[in-house]
Amino acid sequence: MKHRVFLAGLILSIFALSGRTPAETGFPKIAPGLQAAMAAAEREGRPVPVWVYLRDKGLADDGAVRRALTERRLSLDERALRRRAKVLNPSALIQSEDLPLARSYTEAVRIRATKVRAESRWLNAVSVEAMPDEVRRLAGLDFVRELAAVAGFRRDEEIAPFETAPLPRGPLYGPSYRQVNQINVPPLHLAGLSGRGVRVCLLDVGFRKSHQVFRFSRVIAERDFVMKDNAVQRNPNDPKDYSDAHGTATWSLLGGLAPGLLVGPAFGADIILGKTEDDRSETPIEEDYWVAGIEWAESLGADVVSSSLGYTDWYLFKDLDGKTAVTTKAANRAASLGVVVVNAAGNDRRTAWGHIIAPADGPDVIAVGAVDDDGRIASFSSPGPTADGRTKPEVCALGVHNFVAASTPTSGDTTYQWGNGTSYATPLVAGVVALLLEAHPDWTPKQVRDALMKTADASGAPDNDYGWGIVNAAAAVASSPARAAAGIAGTRLYFFR
Repeated sequence: MKHRVFLAGLILSIFALSGRTPAETGFPKIAPGLQAAMAAAEREGRPVPVWVYLRDKGLADDGAVRRALTERRLSLDERALRRRAKVLNPSALIQSEDLPLARSYTEAVRIRATKVRAESRWLNAVSVEAMPDEVRRLAGLDFVRELAAVAGFRRDEEIAPFETAPLPRGPLYGPSYRQVNQINVPPLHLAGLSGRGVRVCLLDVGFRKSHQVFRFSRVIAERDFVMKDNAVQRNPNDPKDYSDAHGTATWSLLGGLAPGLLVGPAFGADIILGKTEDDRSETPIEEDYWVAGIEWAESLGADVVSSSLGYTDWYLFKDLDGKTAVTTKAANRAASLGVVVVNAAGNDRRTAWGHIIAPADGPDVIAVGAVDDDGRIASFSSPGPTADGRTKPEVCALGVHNFVAASTPTSGDTTYQWGNGTSYATPLVAGVVALLLEAHPDWTPKQVRDALMKTADASGAPDNDYGWGIVNAAAAVASSPARAAAGIAGTRLYFFR
């Protein structure tokens, strides 16, 4: 059926190439947000970031579709196929969205734009930088379905400056005990769970891989989508102000291991690192890099994606309906392929925006809010609901005064700091997800999400501040009959302070 629908689109595309008038073929529209961006770019004489959506994948017939699907299946990681099999019919593990963009189309776009930024198989789109007159020329291409602005980025920023952290040591967890104990992780570590065998991808700024907290980490893949190389740590080819502080902090919270100092929930997980943010500008555009990053991670067999980024520019609150924002579409697609997507709710409670951020609005995305040591909602943690009335966030974790690995131009590989933000609550929850999947490898994203929500501390009365409440990792693992019998949920390891 998918092939017949796909071919119907191809037939329409053939008519579009037959010389009919724009009125007959549905001439591509320039979206209102892009029109506004073009007006500003025209005044300033600069290019504007643009999504160029294509009509089809450029395949001639059903035979070409079958060959392309077979070729794509061979190129996907076996782990990705096994994960997809949890949620898809075995005959539909590869779909038309997985197919590459038509080279003839992308080449035609390339020669008419200032710069190509990224491509998306799932969206069947190319992101480019183009001058306003170039945008209008792109709009004249018959195979172009629509042109829209690439959304501006709003990082889930720390709401207070970092403070250099003291280094008191203690048995195992040290200063990080607060953040893992609040979500009841220690009993799972005692039971032997560490995320082993689970693939977790972090999408963020760069990552300081040389920090001592990652000495035991197993990084299986890395990609810098901004500089287009395979090095996420700052290197001689990067600009001097190319930061890796935020990613270093979030990774340490999820999977760091420095006994006596900092232990993340999933210190045994396999790690995939994607740099999708360029923080050299005050108004960077990273929506397209994020989409490229999550597609890449899914193809490598990622089971979990942890993202402390969000996107709002060119979107209105009405667009946070779980199906409109580009990153939300990509997150939904990843979840439909068996990936558990965990994203920060945002730090906008006290701002003019005042809502959650995309892609946290996705129906299958686990949006994470922040609480303090006493379990009170953080003053900055973005509230729900979504534009279509769904309760958000799903759950909360510590996001105030978190203990994290530091990376600054003057810091070494043994420096730690304190920081605030739903940025920091998010990787804690993503680490718990890795523990759940280690214990229950057959669980789907929906089962993981449901387990977290029904065992959180406000599950009986969810609201748009706390969602279903603070995570209880041990209770979530024990929510299956086999684990409940082991009595894990009722244990807290206070002696690990």
